[in-house]
Amino acid sequence: MSELIIRSVETKAMPLPLETPISSALGTYDHVDCTAVWLHTADGLTGIGFTMGLGGSASAALVPYITEELAPLAVGQDALAPEALWHRLWGPNKARMRAGLGVWALSALDIACWDLVGKVAGLPIHRLLGGYRTKVPVYGSGGWHSLSDRELVAEGLRFAAQGITAYKYKIGTPRDQERTALLRKELGDDFVLLADANQKFNVREAVESSYMLAEYGVGWLEEPVYADSLDDLAEVAQHSAVPTAAGENVYMRWGFREMCERRAVSFLQPDVARCGGITEFRKVAHLADAFNLSLSSHLWHELSISLVGSSPRGYLAEYADLIPAGVLTRQFDVVDGCIEVPDVAGHGLEFTPEAIQRYANPG
Repeated sequence: MSELIIRSVETKAMPLPLETPISSALGTYDHVDCTAVWLHTADGLTGIGFTMGLGGSASAALVPYITEELAPLAVGQDALAPEALWHRLWGPNKARMRAGLGVWALSALDIACWDLVGKVAGLPIHRLLGGYRTKVPVYGSGGWHSLSDRELVAEGLRFAAQGITAYKYKIGTPRDQERTALLRKELGDDFVLLADANQKFNVREAVESSYMLAEYGVGWLEEPVYADSLDDLAEVAQHSAVPTAAGENVYMRWGFREMCERRAVSFLQPDVARCGGITEFRKVAHLADAFNLSLSSHLWHELSISLVGSSPRGYLAEYADLIPAGVLTRQFDVVDGCIEVPDVAGHGLEFTPEAIQRYANPG
């Protein structure tokens, strides 16, 4: 098959409720705001994509943007040429795709396009991208400000019971040291702790926090300062007592290239659903390889494991079980601290008909 023509683009807002509200330095959330995309082809195949964020109503803006501006550019194009489609969508939309929701929309269509490429090739996405490993180690992610001390420790221990050896928790409150000391005591000296500030600090505060974290052997300080201030992040990295990590709010290869050139982080954390999709994630992975940095991911382990698992610089994928049970047709279980990459054509994610009927707004 030399071509696979896109016949139509379908998109729906699908807010997915969280079991309990969660809080970080950025706010409190009670749902995952999902925008789902289906690329339907003239041959009857369908590729599935998505973009997601915690809380908010971005999907209310994304659905009409995709439907009215991006879908007309995609229809009639070859779904087996994701790079060409990416540039066709991006080209006339540069003013709206320098960052933010425009790139989220592009990411969703790009993910769906790559899903189609994998389905036609009969190969999993991670094989198409390099196939470095089929089992990807993960770190447990949570430690929300809304957790009591007892709940915080219990969450860390639940991850440990799955064979996970690293746990990310939130900082940015007056109790940072108390919570860090508690986790170190209860989880043990060999357990990796990772701290996420969610852009809470200025440079001075971040560096001071790093020295406290170093006392407890914390493995990284994530997003210590405003994501938009690379100067501040690079300065923190220069003086921090622990390695820095960032990337969930960085867009496309150019943002990550500058971060790499400035040596602003030791760990890159692209979010496939907002950085520009699989097309851009793989370029970020190449940057990690070229600059000898570690590659992790931001959320959505259901797809991120395939991408982190395709790179020799893949470190740990973030594991936060946020999508409600019954939304996807496939389980992504943690066994001995790892998730096995789906051995199916495409990326392996598909929404159940029941979830679409229950959660999707008309689109």
